[in-house]
Amino acid sequence: MTPPHRWLALAAGTLLGKRYPFVLCYHGIGPISASGDPLRLFVSGDLFRHHLDVIQQQGYRLLAVSELWQLIRSGCDAGHSGSITFDDGLTRTVQEAVPILLERGLPCSMFVSTGLLGKPHPDIEGARIMSAPEVVELAGVGVEIGAHSVDHAHLDELSYLDTLDQLRRSKAVLEDLIGKPVTSMAYPYGRASEQTIRAAREAGYELACVCSGPGAWRSLSIPREPIYSSVTTLRLRLKMAGLYGPVHTIRSMQSANPSQRV
Repeated sequence: MTPPHRWLALAAGTLLGKRYPFVLCYHGIGPISASGDPLRLFVSGDLFRHHLDVIQQQGYRLLAVSELWQLIRSGCDAGHSGSITFDDGLTRTVQEAVPILLERGLPCSMFVSTGLLGKPHPDIEGARIMSAPEVVELAGVGVEIGAHSVDHAHLDELSYLDTLDQLRRSKAVLEDLIGKPVTSMAYPYGRASEQTIRAAREAGYELACVCSGPGAWRSLSIPREPIYSSVTTLRLRLKMAGLYGPVHTIRSMQSANPSQRV
C-alpha cells in the first residue's frame, strides 16, 4: 500500500472509531530553559500528565515497546495498544516521568547510550545522562532498558563495522549491568539506513526503533512519533492515529501555495 492510500485508510478508520497501535518518542520531561532546549525536546511534567490522560481516556493500554511488537507480530488485535519510549536516558526524565508512570501502573521503555552514562548530554545544555547505578535501579522497578549506541552516534553515517561495534558494545554493557538480555534499541537521531538495520540484526537485536512518524511495522524499524513541547491535545491524537505527518504535509503545501487553500 502506497503512503497516500495508507493515510486515507487510517483517516477513514479513525473517523469510524477504529484505534491503531502507536509508539511515542519522548526525550526530556521536566523544566529547562528555552536557550538550553532549542529543539524543544523537553516536555513539562504537567503536559506529560495531560498526554497520559488523553491516551487513557481514549481507552488505550500501554505496553513496553517489546511487548507491543510481540502483540503485533503475533497477529493479535493491537488496535487499542501503545507504547511510551524515552531516548537518551536523561536523569531529569528519570526523576520526573518515571514516578508519574509508576503512580499509574504504566510501563515504558528507556533507550540509553552507554558511553555517556553519568555524563552531560552532547546536544542539550544542562542535561545529564543517568549513571550506571541509576540504570540498574530503573530496570529494578520494571522499566524496559534498551540500547542507544555507545556514543549517541549518527549510525547511518558510520561504516558497517563501526556501526556494528557501537551496537554490540552498548548491548554488552547494558546486559552486564542489568543481568538479562537486552533485545531492543533505538537508533540515535531516529534514523537508520539499510546498512544500519543490517548491523542491528547482526548485533542480535530483536527490535529497533526509528523516529520518523508513521510507517510500516517492521522488527528493526519500528515507527515512532516524536514528541516535542509543542504537541497539543489535537496533535497528540493525530500522532496516535498516524495522521499528524500527512496533515502537516498538506498544511505546509497550502502555506507554500495559498491559491490551493480550501
